[in-house]
Amino acid sequence: MNDLKRFLLKYRLNIASGLTLILAFIAVLSIYFSLEVRVTSNDECIWDPIKVTQDSIKMVFKNVKIEGVTYNAGIRNGDLLLQIDNKNLKTTFEAQRILNEFKSGEYADYTIQKPDGKILHTKVYVKKLIQFGSLAAAISGLLYLLIGFLVYTAKPDGLAQKLFFAIGILGVLSAIHVFFPLNDIYFKSFITDHSVVAVFAAIIIIASQTAIPFISLYFTWSFPNQFQFSKKKITKIIIITSVLILSLLGISLAISLGVTNFATQKYFNTYQKIFNLFLIILYISCAVSLIVQYFKAKNTENKKPVLIFVLAFSFGLIIQFYVGTIAPAISDTIFNSPEYYMPIVLIAIVPVAYAYAILKYHLLDVSIVVRNSIIYGAAMATVAGIYFVVIYLLGQGIGSFVGADNQGFVAGIFFLIFAFVFQSTKDRFQDFLTRKFYPEQFAYQKVLIQFSNDVSTVVGTDKILDLTCATFIDALKINKFGILLRDYSKDILTLSRGIGFSNPNCTIEKSNLIAVFNEKALVSNTPVIEQQDFIRVFPDKADRLIEEGVYSIIPMIVKSKVVGALLFGLKYSGSKFGGKDLELLNAAANQIAISLENARLYQSESEKIKIERDLDLARKIQQGLLPKCVPNLNGLDICGEMIPAMQVGGDYYDLIQLSDTKLFVAVGDVSGKGLSASLYMTKLQTMVQIATKISTSPKEILIEINKRLYESIERSWFITMTLALFDTETKTVRFCRAGHMPLLTANNGTVESIKTEGIGLGLEKGEVFDRTLQEVEIKTKSNQIFAFFSDGITEAMNEKDEMFGEEKLTEILKGKANTRSTEVMNKVWSEVKYFRGSALPNDDMTMVIVKVN
Repeated sequence: MNDLKRFLLKYRLNIASGLTLILAFIAVLSIYFSLEVRVTSNDECIWDPIKVTQDSIKMVFKNVKIEGVTYNAGIRNGDLLLQIDNKNLKTTFEAQRILNEFKSGEYADYTIQKPDGKILHTKVYVKKLIQFGSLAAAISGLLYLLIGFLVYTAKPDGLAQKLFFAIGILGVLSAIHVFFPLNDIYFKSFITDHSVVAVFAAIIIIASQTAIPFISLYFTWSFPNQFQFSKKKITKIIIITSVLILSLLGISLAISLGVTNFATQKYFNTYQKIFNLFLIILYISCAVSLIVQYFKAKNTENKKPVLIFVLAFSFGLIIQFYVGTIAPAISDTIFNSPEYYMPIVLIAIVPVAYAYAILKYHLLDVSIVVRNSIIYGAAMATVAGIYFVVIYLLGQGIGSFVGADNQGFVAGIFFLIFAFVFQSTKDRFQDFLTRKFYPEQFAYQKVLIQFSNDVSTVVGTDKILDLTCATFIDALKINKFGILLRDYSKDILTLSRGIGFSNPNCTIEKSNLIAVFNEKALVSNTPVIEQQDFIRVFPDKADRLIEEGVYSIIPMIVKSKVVGALLFGLKYSGSKFGGKDLELLNAAANQIAISLENARLYQSESEKIKIERDLDLARKIQQGLLPKCVPNLNGLDICGEMIPAMQVGGDYYDLIQLSDTKLFVAVGDVSGKGLSASLYMTKLQTMVQIATKISTSPKEILIEINKRLYESIERSWFITMTLALFDTETKTVRFCRAGHMPLLTANNGTVESIKTEGIGLGLEKGEVFDRTLQEVEIKTKSNQIFAFFSDGITEAMNEKDEMFGEEKLTEILKGKANTRSTEVMNKVWSEVKYFRGSALPNDDMTMVIVKVN
């Protein structure tokens, strides 16, 4: 479905052109049928059928026109028609069929019986009666079609343009009734004998005739300015539903005529009366809407074209009223006085008047098409004329030197040479015409080309925005201009610069800019968001933008990413931007978008470098807070290291020597990573170093730290920690674990995991913490290894999201009785790195190894 939509959007102008050619041919054919084919022979009287018996009637002449062709043939009211062309007549339909076989200007043989019984043979001059209504419909449909195609090609996305083109299409389709005998004596036989064609014709004609007044009404609601109520979904639903109901009802009744052998004729006639009433109401509503549009126009210049529409439409209504009511009243019959019905053809003046208003006052953006046609046509015609004159003169001049035999060859060479310069000459001449006859566009072109050169050299977002405003506001004299800029942190569009806005605080949170832009880019190299698109692009701010007088929005997009948008009101001349203007503005918008994106990336890179510099400094500071040297205690081989996942980390370890025989080992892990975690780590280190100077009990120290930490730490944060006191004199280790990883101790090829009770620091104020915290004392043995570590080691992950695990760490510690602590640690780091492979570190890693000598 999307592919079909993209195809239709991409080739809509080609489709519209082909459709217009086909329908124009149909319209011309309809005119021909109205004038030549679907005409009725006329003898300027009425044949009144009077029933004689069950199977026979007599046809009595009445309303014989004085000095008419029948009157001049000696026939009077009350005479009986017996034969035409020596053929007996059973019905008036048969009589009319025979008479229709005669051409205009021929004489038909009538056999007449006078009231006294006398038989009269006479010749009646045959006239042809044109169906003026069908002719008017065909001409009007053709004119609406051509004007509609013109305005549609000017702006295929315009609502009013689409509606006008639709009126033209439906006008031609509704006029094809002249192809079928739907209003004459062959009506019943046509439906009976050609049922499929009749159904097809009924669907097209009734649907078209039903839709035209509703679309016309919606057009008057949308042109030149759209009424607010017409934008609502319910309005469109009501119109579409009404068209469908009336169309389906009319088509069903028309089909039923053939199915029931015309038994439903009275119902169909009732439907036609109701439909005609709807027509009257709808067309009066159109007139009222146009009058309202006239009074809503802001100034005299805007009122003038709308007044032409009002007068033209009113003229059309008067013509319809005249033909429907006055003409039948002042004429005895259409056969005797067809001239009274002829003014219906004047209804074709209505689309002509519309065309005059559209072209004269450049309505519906047709000035773009007209201007381009004039420039391109003039350039092509002039240059082509010069081209052929030069070729001719050169051919004649050189021919006299080279002779007649070589004249064609030389002319061919000059033809090729001149062909190469033809295109560039044409383009330069087009530029000359633009400068001469459209100075405003030429000025825009000159200013924007200079702007595109300048903006690429400007550095900094503010400077780019200032230059853009200066160009569009000062140089181009635009009174309504704004720049929407994307806020990447909030993913919204804000009005960063603007002039002419009643409220400069404009924030757009919901936008479909990319989707609509991509849709328009399929069919145009210069996609622009017009007022009718605002509700789709900015559903929450569409009315606000329209009220502010924004007419066109040009998105600024780089690599399918919205950078911002340019908001435009009207040009200095008071007209909307279009055609070549939009090409220039799109080019400028693309250049601005690239410059703004480059400025943003430059600023982002600068900030990134600054942050990285600050983080590198923080890393150095954090590393400086860790033990700079390993305490020298007789009987203990100690090493420790912390490897952050980022520049800085939340893991912590410390070695605090109390005496020649006592040493505190602390390993902690702050929940989280990065700068915030490192700050808590620094705070914890300070608390531990102070507390160890006051007490030598790991449990008492952790209890005191928890009380202080609970008052200052965020509720979503906590810290796990292991604190151990080594005493080489007593050969013991007092060990306490506050929710941290277990202590691993290796001796004689076996590894034991010691898990004491305790919860993390900062989780609660002390009642549960104090009660659950457990301190144990362990006797140390020679060559025994104690491993303190954070979960970053055991939870290190590889590319398959598998964890390193405690078992692998245990295997490394086995059999390391004769290995130094640094070698043991290096083995751990090596194994973890090998296991992780190309996967990035997912957490900080800390380890302290203490080996008893």
